[in-house]
Amino acid sequence: MFKTKRLGAVAMTTFVLCSGVGALAPPAQAVSPVVAPMVVVAGYTVDGLTYLKWNADRAVLGNPLGYKSCDGISCSQRFQKGYVIWTQRTGAQIVLDDAIGARYAASGWTRGFLGFPTGDAGGLSVRGGRLQHFQNGFIYWSPATGAQTVFGGIKGYYAANQYERGFLGYPTSGEVAVPNGVRQDFEGGKVFWSKGRITTTTNGSIQTYYEQRGGALSFLGLPTGNKTAWNGGYYQSFENGYVTWLPATGVQVVFGGIKGFYAANGYERGFLGYPTSGEVAVPNGVRQDFQGGKVFWSRGQVFATTNGSIQTYYEQKGGAQSALGLPTGTKTAWQGGYYQRFQGGMIAWGPATGARSIDTGHFTTLESNFARYGWPTTDTWKDGAGTHTRFQKGIITTNAPPVGPPAAPPVTPPSSAYPFTSVTATATSVVLYGDSQLDGDSWSEQGARAMGFTDQASHLAFGGMGYSTASVVAGGTGWTAVQNGLMPFPGGTPGVVLVTLGGNDATSGKSDAQVIADSTALWAKLKLMYPNSRIVINGVMSRSDDSHVQRRHIDEVLAANAAQQGVTFISVAGLASAANAEYLDGVHLSQNGHNAVATLYTAKLAAALGR
Repeated sequence: MFKTKRLGAVAMTTFVLCSGVGALAPPAQAVSPVVAPMVVVAGYTVDGLTYLKWNADRAVLGNPLGYKSCDGISCSQRFQKGYVIWTQRTGAQIVLDDAIGARYAASGWTRGFLGFPTGDAGGLSVRGGRLQHFQNGFIYWSPATGAQTVFGGIKGYYAANQYERGFLGYPTSGEVAVPNGVRQDFEGGKVFWSKGRITTTTNGSIQTYYEQRGGALSFLGLPTGNKTAWNGGYYQSFENGYVTWLPATGVQVVFGGIKGFYAANGYERGFLGYPTSGEVAVPNGVRQDFQGGKVFWSRGQVFATTNGSIQTYYEQKGGAQSALGLPTGTKTAWQGGYYQRFQGGMIAWGPATGARSIDTGHFTTLESNFARYGWPTTDTWKDGAGTHTRFQKGIITTNAPPVGPPAAPPVTPPSSAYPFTSVTATATSVVLYGDSQLDGDSWSEQGARAMGFTDQASHLAFGGMGYSTASVVAGGTGWTAVQNGLMPFPGGTPGVVLVTLGGNDATSGKSDAQVIADSTALWAKLKLMYPNSRIVINGVMSRSDDSHVQRRHIDEVLAANAAQQGVTFISVAGLASAANAEYLDGVHLSQNGHNAVATLYTAKLAAALGR
């Protein structure tokens, strides 16, 4: 039961002043033109605008639990299920004893950073959430995230991105401090505020990578841009790095000196494209691989090799580990071809001669008189008579010994069997020679590493080449390119030489007799070149289905010939099906495919080596 009295504004003011509450009602409420009743419920008075609010929401609030308390700015009164809070500016609003009310209390109540409520909590259409507005921010609640505040600069960004309806969803935390700013987490990502600038990371591989490395506390620092989609991948910039993601390569990071070079060349939109690896150590520096080439940093200098014959040739020589060392210039178009400078020499490519590694001094001579010499047709070589390079129209020789008494005839080293490069292979070295089955981190080289051959002295992979099938890049077939000394094999005594050919002979329909003749000749030559090394011949990688029947047949032909010639042979016919390996197309394995096959192949290699 409660009693009601109809009071005018003056009478109501008198009641409040004499009610014993202990605080004066604000003048604004005293002069309000609204005529509202005063009631007594459960022993407590409810009156004025507080009464109007309570009367409209009795079921929500329940009975009063105390008298109204006022100061010079606001009035509040507690009820069974919450409070009615009034100010002249915000009107009378309800704050319930629920999760939103608890968060409001934790924020400092009416004296906290949120200020006074400007509306009652209301339901939202997104996943059963609720929202209440305050003077300086919001409190959101959802079943999955609980009650969280949003205010300040992040509030403006959240509003501009459609609140809970946008990509961020509901907040999952309040603001937390980060270096030079704050961060707030949302269902769809994380928002960072620093010195008036707002950026985000969003759910996905880049954000996961960033958080795993410590987020804003990591070497990357704060994001300086948002995640952006481009050309099948994503990229995002940070204070100290650039993070990218591609389906094929996953997350990669570009930072330091290489980042500056990458930025100066248009990032992923430039000739380099997306990074395909992180930084790896090379002598006196680091290297990072990109879709369009490889970037080298050493002692503050940055240069790149780009996709094409010069880069391929450089890698076949051993890259930065070879006598060529690091690049010291960029690939330059010249005389219808290209050249690039390296620490240990030059690589020149001519349209009719291909790529060759030549002495820097010889190239200087060539630059001054290209018409006389033409493009180099051999790598530069050294012997007792000096340093030589053969060109289309002649030979340049320097450092010839002075004329004098005849010297004792030089002892012919074992390497006279072949024009080896300056790289010296050792017992832990592997030499890989074959077709495009050696692309990527192939099953063949993975097997070699597992056997302890960790130094890749040479990786000679030529798409389209077979024992009897020619490759334009190789300058011949698998046999004739070696016969003519065109393959840059290393000197020394490698622990194992792995040959992977035959697939292209199957595709091009070479006869069994031709494949047998050419494989026999190649194997015999390799025995002369590396008399103290283990030479292992791989068959033709294939599946067990009908589309690979010819590939399996050539594998059988090679196996029979290897037995006849006394050569170690590993059949890999049907191995891709046994490993359930993934293919990029009809004949080329994906990297996952290589990885799957490598496990089975390693066991076969171990058996072949007697391990």
